[in-house]
Amino acid sequence: MRWLGNKNAYVATAAVATCFALSAFGLFSYVTTGPGIGTFLALHAHHGDEHGEDGHESGEHAVQHGDEHGKADEHGKKEDAPAAEHGGEVKDAGGEAHKKEGHGGDSAGEGGHGAGSHGPVVWKGQFTWTAMGALMGKKPLVLTLGVYIDLLSALMFTMVSFIALMVHIYAMGYMHGDPRYPRFFAYLSLFCFSMFGLIASPSIFMIFVFWELVGVCSYFLIGFWFEDLANARASFKAFVTNRVGDVGMLIGLGIIWSFFGTFEIADINAALSSSKLRDDDGRLTRQIAGDDVVVSIRSAPNEDGSPGDMVTKSIPYVLLTVAGLGIFAGCAGKSAQVPLHVWLPDAMAGPTPVSALIHAATMVAAGVYLVGRFYALFTAETLLYIAYTGGITMIIAATIALVQTDYKKVLAYSTISQLGMMMLGLGSLGWAAGLFHLITHAFFKALLFLSAGSVYHSVHTYEMPKLGGLLKKMPITGFCMLIATMAISGVPLLSGFYSKDAILAATMKFANETGHVPLFAFAAFGSALTAFYMFRMWFLVFDGTSRSAHLETESHKTEHHGHDDDHGHGHGHHHGDPVAHAHESAPLMAWPLIALAVPSVIVGYPITILPFGEPILEQMIAYNAPVATPSLAAYHVPAMMVSLVVASLGIGGAALFYSRWRIFSAEPFAKRFSFLYDLFRNKWYFDDLYGAIFVKPTMSLAKNIAEFDKKVVDGIVNGSGKVTLLVSRLSGLFDKVAVDGIVNSLADTVLAIGEKGRGLQTGRLRQYLAFLAVGVVGLFGFLYVWIQG
Repeated sequence: MRWLGNKNAYVATAAVATCFALSAFGLFSYVTTGPGIGTFLALHAHHGDEHGEDGHESGEHAVQHGDEHGKADEHGKKEDAPAAEHGGEVKDAGGEAHKKEGHGGDSAGEGGHGAGSHGPVVWKGQFTWTAMGALMGKKPLVLTLGVYIDLLSALMFTMVSFIALMVHIYAMGYMHGDPRYPRFFAYLSLFCFSMFGLIASPSIFMIFVFWELVGVCSYFLIGFWFEDLANARASFKAFVTNRVGDVGMLIGLGIIWSFFGTFEIADINAALSSSKLRDDDGRLTRQIAGDDVVVSIRSAPNEDGSPGDMVTKSIPYVLLTVAGLGIFAGCAGKSAQVPLHVWLPDAMAGPTPVSALIHAATMVAAGVYLVGRFYALFTAETLLYIAYTGGITMIIAATIALVQTDYKKVLAYSTISQLGMMMLGLGSLGWAAGLFHLITHAFFKALLFLSAGSVYHSVHTYEMPKLGGLLKKMPITGFCMLIATMAISGVPLLSGFYSKDAILAATMKFANETGHVPLFAFAAFGSALTAFYMFRMWFLVFDGTSRSAHLETESHKTEHHGHDDDHGHGHGHHHGDPVAHAHESAPLMAWPLIALAVPSVIVGYPITILPFGEPILEQMIAYNAPVATPSLAAYHVPAMMVSLVVASLGIGGAALFYSRWRIFSAEPFAKRFSFLYDLFRNKWYFDDLYGAIFVKPTMSLAKNIAEFDKKVVDGIVNGSGKVTLLVSRLSGLFDKVAVDGIVNSLADTVLAIGEKGRGLQTGRLRQYLAFLAVGVVGLFGFLYVWIQG
């Protein structure tokens, strides 16, 4: 990376561009050579006819519609079907196509359109990575690596790679001059790679690996400017909050593997998608499935990589529900659902290109995508919990966005709200509707964030009260952001209108048939709030004139009322007005905005003449539905009317309060409803609540432990050290005084005796002989006495 220097930005951008080209080509190839574009058009035309007739078709009729395309494929309803293929065609890594059994007619897509006997094509290839020994039963645990590409994967690859390419190009201008410019693109590319790996993963094992890698990359990028303590704390908060959700996910995945004995997602989905386990709307209920859910499922791959055998497995319905809730907990963490939503607004600490990628195409999208992938696993109770969690999240985040003054924070809370709407759609049996909104939202949310970055790059402030009138200064940014704002608000003829209509239709039908009216109320009221706070943001930033200039002019008049009025137009007068010297961003940052504006408009278009018919993208997603989902044909027109009304109310309300033609001021309402204003301004006190329940007790506990460590543990250790030191000193003293004294005294005595004895050594021979003679006489005398005695 170092030897490339700044050139690694070009390498990273070229790599992402290649990914987009291959993804687009792959999607085109999939549609034209796989199920065929004619299939989608036929389904679309068929659904359009429903609007013109009685507006209702059951899932059973849709299955019959699928059977008309090929009655020969009777194996589509076999219970011992291999799971991975969903009743369609699977191409292995070598490209050879094999027809497989699947749930076929048992599964209809959104609007009653199922795979039928012409089910979805899957491009699949994998190899054995390692075998870990027989952890369950006699078979070793085989971990495989590979890819699993169906239509949903192909669509996600194309969307993610396109947005990633635009973000990379934009970042080359936005991050220019940053001292860690090469490292930024290394992290950004790794982030994209992690999301690509997540999308293509065929197994729970691979999904969890890339799931965690996405979290690690977000930690690196959110805290990229870690010199600022707030940025470092934001990255840590995101990392820890997501780990909370991942605990639940690990529990859920552990339950699934323990009872089914396989990591293959497609096998698990196909086993649980059987119509024998589900009601007419495709819900997995206890009344039908029983207390123990019994399925026929393919076991884990063998050690040599060959497919496992079909076996019968069972799992208690309660544990299946717990497993689904656990998996959703992980998804809720990534997709910032209440109560794990608190990390996402703080993630704005990262560079704006990172925010665009996180909020549009990678991290938060991963949670919604995984709910769609594991959809067959969720019981009716789990789906209802997902729906209410999404609806509550949508409203809470939208109300917080109403009172934000930081336009980047407005976008952050809008992301949380829209993710809640996606979860609401998925939980209300609108599988295709929720994922349809995920894709359309990605384009206009990326456009919103990159436009926000363009504004900040020019004015160097995020505070909307300081801005205004930027449309004249930054027309490209202003109009591109207006397109994205209209799209997210549900303005007709833009992509967001169609995806929101689909979710409103799903919640309307679900509320009508189950009595859960609050779910539809969440969707409708949340849509109105979205239109209001998004246009509030646009009006405050781009419409009218600069509010900073007005404030400065008033201050100038107060301080210099005796001066000429023209004095205020001097050069020095604009030093406090961020709008005064605003300018359009460089082409490297402007062109991605224009490129993203195009799909923000057209990606949701229907094929037939408006208002009838459904968007081709929604039908493509519905074609890949893992389970039967109810027809929404009878609800699209009423939902469209509701969508138009709530969007009009939201936009009109924002214009009345914040546009240049405003009639009302927001301040009296904020004062009159101060309780609500304070509640929203303080983010429903979630951060305060978590601070009081978790952070402060944890910090207090940590401080007490630190004090205990310092005073008790360190006291014992230090005391032991001092005692040891004292003993060693006493030992040293005893050694010096006693031991060394005795030894030295003995040595001195010997030395003294030696000194005294030296006198006997005269060196005279006759003296020595005399001593010898005396000694011999004495010796003999002693011997004589001893012998005689």
